Amino acid sequence: MAEYHKNMLAKIHQSDGSTSQHAVADLAELPQGTMRTVKAGGQRIVVCHTATGVYALDNACPHQGYGLVQGDLTGETLTCQWHNWKFRVSDGTCTFGEENVRAHPCQVTEEGTVIVTITEPSPEQRRAELWPSLGRALARHYTGQIARDTARLLKAGATPAEIVRAGLEYGLPRAEYGWGHAYAVAADALTIAEARSGDDRVLPLVHALDGIAESELRRPLRVGPEPAAPTGAPAGTATATGAPAGAAAVVHGDPAAVFRALVEHEQVPQAEALLIDAIHRGVGAAELRGWLIGAVSDHHLGFGHCAIYLQKAYGLLERLGTDRATLRLVLAPLVPDIVLATRYDTLPFMRPAMRAIGSVDLEALAAAPGRRTTGWRDRGHLLDAMLTRGPVPITAAVEAVGAGGGIDGLLDTVVLAASHHLLRYDPAEDFDHRNEFGWLDITHALTHANAVRWAWRMAPGPDTARLALFAVFMAHDAGRAAWRGRASDLTPQWEPAVGDLKAAVSDRRVDDAVAMALGLPVGDVADALERAAFDDRAGSFIVAATS
Repeated sequence: MAEYHKNMLAKIHQSDGSTSQHAVADLAELPQGTMRTVKAGGQRIVVCHTATGVYALDNACPHQGYGLVQGDLTGETLTCQWHNWKFRVSDGTCTFGEENVRAHPCQVTEEGTVIVTITEPSPEQRRAELWPSLGRALARHYTGQIARDTARLLKAGATPAEIVRAGLEYGLPRAEYGWGHAYAVAADALTIAEARSGDDRVLPLVHALDGIAESELRRPLRVGPEPAAPTGAPAGTATATGAPAGAAAVVHGDPAAVFRALVEHEQVPQAEALLIDAIHRGVGAAELRGWLIGAVSDHHLGFGHCAIYLQKAYGLLERLGTDRATLRLVLAPLVPDIVLATRYDTLPFMRPAMRAIGSVDLEALAAAPGRRTTGWRDRGHLLDAMLTRGPVPITAAVEAVGAGGGIDGLLDTVVLAASHHLLRYDPAEDFDHRNEFGWLDITHALTHANAVRWAWRMAPGPDTARLALFAVFMAHDAGRAAWRGRASDLTPQWEPAVGDLKAAVSDRRVDDAVAMALGLPVGDVADALERAAFDDRAGSFIVAATS
């Protein structure tokens, strides 16, 4: 039999570029209702003989690679034994499961020789096949298929930015209330993926797409407004309680001012239509950034989420481009989120802080040197105030800015305060169902401070100075666990240690992890934490926040 196949292969084997024909079997040795594996073009193929003909499929199930020849051939259906996925043998269509298996043309000569044609698609052809498959996986939130298609797309030459864009194009038009956590994570995941190479890019991209698919599962396309030019101030331009006086100051026909007033008065369709109209008229990303920063700064929106989402949106634009289609895709969905977000500055628990902020001369605060003066040090005064129970230290914050700290120095201290709160926090608190406060409340202060720093550097002025004071409130508020006796009084002390940081984090060995982090270069710590975060699929898809 070996000699027969050798002669047969010598007789029938022709190749034309990426297409080759391979004689693989004698029909007499493949009775109807049976199947067998063969090699063709360096691939393992399962050849099936049914009542309607002879067919060839990749032997590896697209789910987890189990050999289809180990399964069951019933009629025209081949069932994988491992997880019961079912495939139509004539064309590889998956009739139960997530994705199709590749089918190969098969013919039988008059002499009974089974010939399989193997065609290797070009990278362009392969990508063209895979984009619709990824779209189907996103629509059904099939994490496994998302992962497999992501890996295949990268192998076929797709870029991480193209893959994330596919997720955005699926998800954002379906986002009922605009931006959410999934899109902020997508921005961070793309940053991380682009800093990696090879298969290391897959996991962050899968987290990004999986979060989008989870968020928008079964949501229909959202019907957005058509572009509309500004018509002037909305009816009733009195500012909301606690809003800055300038929020309702509208110059007739000034699109930026009208947009800000529409946001203030919660007119979602009109504000979104105005932004879309500006994009269509060619208003660029930089000018639109000013519109959006101004609108975000009028309130402490969504406990800081809107400022964070705005920064992440512009991080995406840096990688995806700023053509009109991309601007509309990324920026328009920010509008409903900004307009409808809770205005925390109007709530009772924040009123004392807002009275203190209201007494600050924001013009003067913004006029102080924005960057920290060489040699300036907080010397613990502002930091101690942020770590101490009592009124939000707005006065101490203003004094620090004027004494040479600048807004950047102020935000440095905010980050230090939130970091101290995080080190004092007992992770066991996250497992107490009675506790409404968790580590995410503290890390949120860090992410918000990063967004405020970005906004200040992009558009320094009274509006972003106010955002910096909101960041002071956030850092102080992150001490709620300490105020309630649920945290240690002092920041613990650790000695640097050597070990596997990623393993320590994954095993929840807190003290070991911190000690190991102290013994590693900053870049190695960041890499280990990123890998540990992306390996953790227990719970929320909020996995990364990069600066």
